[in-house]
Amino acid sequence: MKFFFILTIVLFTDQVKATTQISDVLYLGKDTLFLYDSPLEEIKNMGEKILDLRTDEHVVSSDCWRGFRAEWKIIDEVLYLANVIDCYSEKKLNSLIEEILGTKFIDGLIKAEFVSGDYWVGKDEAQILSVYIPIYKYEIKFVIEDGRIVDSVKFESIQCEYTADEHLKNFIIKNINHEEFSDFKEEIIKISAGIKSDRTGRIRNVRIEHSTHPETNSLFQDAIMKLPCRPVYFNKGEYWSNEELIYLSFKTKELKEYVR
Repeated sequence: MKFFFILTIVLFTDQVKATTQISDVLYLGKDTLFLYDSPLEEIKNMGEKILDLRTDEHVVSSDCWRGFRAEWKIIDEVLYLANVIDCYSEKKLNSLIEEILGTKFIDGLIKAEFVSGDYWVGKDEAQILSVYIPIYKYEIKFVIEDGRIVDSVKFESIQCEYTADEHLKNFIIKNINHEEFSDFKEEIIKISAGIKSDRTGRIRNVRIEHSTHPETNSLFQDAIMKLPCRPVYFNKGEYWSNEELIYLSFKTKELKEYVR
């Protein structure tokens, strides 16, 4: 029974950490950026140390398994810790951080001399691309030595004019074989399709996952394959290769009456 209890805790811990942690925030000028990893994790067992010092009621959940989120600032190429906060109550935990680090916040900041390494931040999250990995339209890699920014590299996703559902739907209507719908009554066709593209945005594969009218699958598949591009995203500077799922609805009237 004791072994089962321990095993359950281990499995729960692994499951919790599989979920995306609420990100630390980095303020750089007027920009608000989101850190993929918390620099506070350079302090060994930081999460456990904070939890051990807390005497108030608090929640450790699947999206806050560190037990905290932090706010940072870059001022004159130097990284500063501004706040450490409970993910849900928004209670500041700064006094605990001062005790752990053995230093004080001065004018609301601690110089992050304990931070060295490469840290990635993102801006403008691309929605519904990944449940567990944050994917952003813009990324910056900061190279940090003892809290000082010594280098930075920017990465920007490749966008496509057919990203919005409306533009995508209009393209398909223009490029589908309309004669095939001449015998259809006034109906609505709903489809979901998986799209695979390469790092240039060129479509390599289309698979119709579901359709209310399976006999039209090949028509929609061919039309989607004609798309000139799809957006291309990166994660920590590496091409994010992932199947994209789209969901669209068409009135057969739209498909029959389109005039080129």
